[in-house]
Amino acid sequence: MPREERVQTRLAMTMAEDRQADFGTFLRQAREQRGLTLQELAVTTKISARVLESLERNDPSKLPGGIFSRAFVRAYAREVGLDPDATVARFVTAFPDESGADEMPATTSAVEAESFEQRRKILRVTARLLGVGLIVAFLVFIYYTRIRPGSTGAGAGAVQAPAASAPSAPPVVVPQPPATRPAASPMPAADTSVEAAGASASRAPVESAPQTAVPGPGAAAADAAPGAPAASAAPLVVVLSFSEPCWVSVSVDGTRTPSRTAAAGERLEFAVQRSITMTVGNAGAVSVLLNGKAGRPLGAAGQVVTTTVAASSYESLLR
Repeated sequence: MPREERVQTRLAMTMAEDRQADFGTFLRQAREQRGLTLQELAVTTKISARVLESLERNDPSKLPGGIFSRAFVRAYAREVGLDPDATVARFVTAFPDESGADEMPATTSAVEAESFEQRRKILRVTARLLGVGLIVAFLVFIYYTRIRPGSTGAGAGAVQAPAASAPSAPPVVVPQPPATRPAASPMPAADTSVEAAGASASRAPVESAPQTAVPGPGAAAADAAPGAPAASAAPLVVVLSFSEPCWVSVSVDGTRTPSRTAAAGERLEFAVQRSITMTVGNAGAVSVLLNGKAGRPLGAAGQVVTTTVAASSYESLLR
């Protein structure tokens, strides 16, 4: 290569380097005159401080290139008080390869920058919505895997709350036979006698007592005792048996008994004149006898069920 051509090439490269150095210094001086730091400028322009610093160091390689690089320069110039169009033109002149000068004229329209900012805002809003959606999905997953299976207890509590405010009334339970009863008479024989008497009341009046049950040794004395309650006088005797601990609330003929938790193996007996309403927190753990006959299951295990039985039509609930 002739000596003159080498000198001209070196001179052109030196002029290009000077223009580049002047552009970075030009931006930095404008920012410092405004009293702004790179971090403050990054917040207002929504551009990374690392990219802004590369502009001031005349290193546009960290910019996305083309129209986006010019949009960055325009945003920088607007925040530091420079003419955005003149600054973009100067950037294109200093870095024609990085600015995409061959794609369009050096003067970038304001529509480019605004369009770019709109796209960035849309991306930010979309990212936030995705984050909120993931949080909601996680909470729903936690609810159905951790909280939902234990909702039986919560449902029982919800039923128990109104019962607590209702006036308390003594439970309608058939008491044990009086103490005058002979000691040889076992307790199960008294229960059998009461259930048999209830079953006898529901049948035809011509049916004789010996056909209903085999009484114990002291059953005749118990029936004859003047202080013994006449459970057979009620048209319906309901017995609840519990195979597991279960919350229960009972209302007999409009009188509500205090709600409580029955223990496993416990039996509750009620003499009903008109109707009985039973609310249980674990329907699968409750067995029902209606005048000594097995009734249908109240519901499934863990299910909260409220059932009303009328004394005049209890046969429809028999098993």
